Amino acid sequence: MPLCGKKLEVQTLNRKLVVCGDGACGKTSLLSVFTRDYFPQIYEPTVFENYVQEISIDNQSVELSLWDTAGQEEFDRIRLLSYEDTHVFLLCFSVENRDSFQNIPDKWMEEVTEHCGNAKFVLVALKCDLRDEKQNTISYNEGLEMAKSIGAIRYLECSAKHKRGVKECFEQSAKVALSVKLKTPHDSKSNCIIL
Repeated sequence: MPLCGKKLEVQTLNRKLVVCGDGACGKTSLLSVFTRDYFPQIYEPTVFENYVQEISIDNQSVELSLWDTAGQEEFDRIRLLSYEDTHVFLLCFSVENRDSFQNIPDKWMEEVTEHCGNAKFVLVALKCDLRDEKQNTISYNEGLEMAKSIGAIRYLECSAKHKRGVKECFEQSAKVALSVKLKTPHDSKSNCIIL
């Protein structure tokens, strides 16, 4: 309780979330809708982009540092530079692209665990609106099974185009990030090893 009119200072916590997944799976659109409430109509491959967004989780102010990474193979070395001190990785796939789904365990889990062995993961299905338009899309149950098999803390689905599940995606990911304690410089090992 404040004394004599003094306001309580609310400490803002900082958390780093890195968004990974194949190129053109919808990562940049997800981030654009969340941070700017804007859905890009034209696809432009991302090399590297960083966003900052403040949200409130259970009355706690949290500043999210959101890192958009390039999914294309030619950017593998650059992408690794963004992994250091990450609290949570959002591993993303498009429900209309089975290759992007299969690359979660085959490429993304392998890459992130190799460089950040103790990392926490959230699996995110993107472009869920396309289930209504296309056949042979990845179902909710397939996504849930994948999340279990890779040890993801959460499985989330959203459509940036229709702004469904976007806010919830980052709120849930922030909750996971708040449960992560990164090792300090005094600890013997860091979470992420960048070579």
